[in-house]
Amino acid sequence: MSAANAMPPGQRELRMARQHLVTGRMAEAVVAFEQAATLGAPLAARAHDHALALSNAGRHDAAEALLRQAIAEPPLQYGVLLLMGVVLKRAGRLRESIGFIEQARDLNPEPAAAWHNLGNTLSSLGEAPGAATAYAEVVKRQPEDAGSHRLLGQALRDCGRHDEAVQHYARARALRPTDVELFNEALLHLISQQRHDDAKALVAEFERANGPGAVPTMLEARRLLRSGEREAGIALLRAWIAGHTDDPRPYTMLANALGDADREAANILLREALAHHPQAVDIAITLCESLNRTRGPAEAENIQGSWEIARDLTDRNVRGLLNHALTLRSVFKRTADLMRLEKIGPIEAIAPSWVATNRLAGLHNELGNVATLEDRLRLVDWHREWGQRLQGRVAPLRGPLAVPWVKGSRKIRVGFMSSDLRHHPVSYFALHLLELFDRDRFEVFCYSFYEKNKDQVQAHIESKVTGFRWWPHTPDHEVARRIQDDKLDILFELGGSTAMNKLEVMAYKPARLGASWLGYPHSAGIERIDYILTDPYLAPEDPRLLVERQFRMPESWVALGRVGFIGVPITDEIPELRNKRLTFGTMNNPMKYSAACFDAWAAVMRQVPSARFLFVRPEGGAAAFRDNVGANFAARGVDAACIEYVPVRGDHLKYYNEIDVALDTFPHVGGTTTCETLWMGVPVVTKVGPAFQERLSYSNLTNAGLPELCAITVEDYVNKAVALARDRPLRQAMRTGLRGMIRMKPLGQSERFTRNFYAEVERVVAE
Repeated sequence: MSAANAMPPGQRELRMARQHLVTGRMAEAVVAFEQAATLGAPLAARAHDHALALSNAGRHDAAEALLRQAIAEPPLQYGVLLLMGVVLKRAGRLRESIGFIEQARDLNPEPAAAWHNLGNTLSSLGEAPGAATAYAEVVKRQPEDAGSHRLLGQALRDCGRHDEAVQHYARARALRPTDVELFNEALLHLISQQRHDDAKALVAEFERANGPGAVPTMLEARRLLRSGEREAGIALLRAWIAGHTDDPRPYTMLANALGDADREAANILLREALAHHPQAVDIAITLCESLNRTRGPAEAENIQGSWEIARDLTDRNVRGLLNHALTLRSVFKRTADLMRLEKIGPIEAIAPSWVATNRLAGLHNELGNVATLEDRLRLVDWHREWGQRLQGRVAPLRGPLAVPWVKGSRKIRVGFMSSDLRHHPVSYFALHLLELFDRDRFEVFCYSFYEKNKDQVQAHIESKVTGFRWWPHTPDHEVARRIQDDKLDILFELGGSTAMNKLEVMAYKPARLGASWLGYPHSAGIERIDYILTDPYLAPEDPRLLVERQFRMPESWVALGRVGFIGVPITDEIPELRNKRLTFGTMNNPMKYSAACFDAWAAVMRQVPSARFLFVRPEGGAAAFRDNVGANFAARGVDAACIEYVPVRGDHLKYYNEIDVALDTFPHVGGTTTCETLWMGVPVVTKVGPAFQERLSYSNLTNAGLPELCAITVEDYVNKAVALARDRPLRQAMRTGLRGMIRMKPLGQSERFTRNFYAEVERVVAE
């Protein structure tokens, strides 16, 4: 071959690498780029595409190193700088990424790409005003692109510029009139702003452009459901499904509308849908989640069915599983399937999507998924970003709040918001505050959204408080407006992200002050919640681990009330003597189990080889739970035959008479369970960690007079458990004496707690 026809070094390999890149074969592309580099292909000719292939293959560190080499060789290249920003963003280093994106933009401000990436990054950080500015530049350059108008509409919505957001959503719809998700998003925005006539017109707009069918029916049903016309929305969906089985989407929408109010009906509907559409992943996932949330006599059967669906989807590696990570991770956590839990993907790759799509429940389930201080701070950051996004969509209510309270001027008005003000653990701790308050100094209001029938505890609470507002199926903005009418000095939110609760109402700022207690053992991230209730033991030592100010109780953050902590008899003789062997055990929620738990529990069992371990949980009736728990112990050198199960929900306290030593979960520790364990005369060993969710048992045990059962290290945890196992006289004394001892300590004195609570209320409302 003549010199004139010779190809530059590595050129053939570069062509091959770029072909692999275009066709999505990243591993082959990386190999070909490396061969080109070895043959002498210049860095400037390959840096961008080589780094892109590395990043697409998940090798962000290698991509970053290559791009830094290219940036160090002048002249600066727009594409290299921009890609550096993208790679850092993919790696979760959003702040660093902005600098490189801005350099690319400054080097060449005309292309839309840098502005687009800048908007995306600022939006991910919850900085809506900056994102709106960037997306406005994108729209200038791409005025006929519907996606650009949609992004600008989202950013304007999130920074409270709602009229402008409506305009850009409308422009996006005009450019893309068949985009269902775009119409859904615009519809929900209009409803959130109570623009109900505009929402109705939007549904009609879609039907005019696309004709009648399942989609306009679903849009109208969503409008009805979100506007408070629940029964009309459900009836519309039922009527459509009765005549049309060809589209799976109305089934899932109806099942979600039925929700916790009628899980059995939702399950029947979804099984029918799956029979018509056996390959529909969305239906399978919705049924999986619904079964997992169903209580009642067949709970164990439903847990097993939920796990089987999740197992099959995961083992088949069905495309798009990351989009369903919230449901799958919940099922695998609940059934202790740690192997498949890992297959879903790292939390760093999943949590940002939960934040962006308003799914705080996903973060709640991951409170125990922390090992380092960096993990804990990142968890706080995700919560804060979720809260900032929420506050961008929801403006504080206009209109009068309570005027600042001055001592002697009037009664202080206190609110408690929770759908669990019934026979539920929340009432175990809140009831005394609703019964024993000083009626000469305070007025107390309760707010519930419970969707089932009233029970005796709810009826009792209604008779004791100044006002009990029961508003099932009421939209958030309407709830906030009605609460505002009560002119509260302070509102305590007790439900968190759990079913039928309305944490997001707090973003409307319906009371002069807002506070969080009981329902969410972590900062929720809404900065319009002023306080979180703590005590000297519960409060994290690192202030960065809380978003809110502390409503700091002087002793304990809870006290045992008379509901829940009832006189279930304690068998005088310790279980070890009756059963001829020692029993460790737990009644904690499996959502709190971790590999670290099983490591520690197995280490304890290995040192007391004749012992058994008892799980008292409804999950114990499911074969998946038993098999996975047994496998976790067996993998750690403990015979699965030593593990036993009592599958029960509700009627569980009597089974503490079968446990000698309770072992707490960690990093996410017990709360109510720890209190119940002590009340039944059983010592519980806990491991104390840095964050709020790792210190609940530390507070409970210290306020019960048992700080010696709190361990700082795993080794100490194991040693304390083994020492208790060997100390029969101490366990016998606790068995017969703990209940009386608790009543002499802050944890057991509800009147003392009530006095302290309302004294702190008076202090903070007077500030």
